[in-house]
Amino acid sequence: MTFEPESLAYDQLASVQAAVSSEPELKSSSISVSMVGRSVLLKGYVAGYGNREKATAIAALIAGPENVHDRMQDRDSTTDS
Repeated sequence: MTFEPESLAYDQLASVQAAVSSEPELKSSSISVSMVGRSVLLKGYVAGYGNREKATAIAALIAGPENVHDRMQDRDSTTDS
């Protein structure tokens, strides 16, 4: 049995998306998960540093920490004072 890299990437993407969306602490966040090659890209807005760390840790458990790229932004830092 051989595995195509595209199917492995799709399975990994689906796993990260499911894990992030099912995490209760991240319900107030707006995170999109995509793949760039073998890397998982996390983009969107999180409610704070704790949520950023949680989402990154979840993705790292599935894809490996070296394959996770964090492009998330804190919601609080995007509003002008």
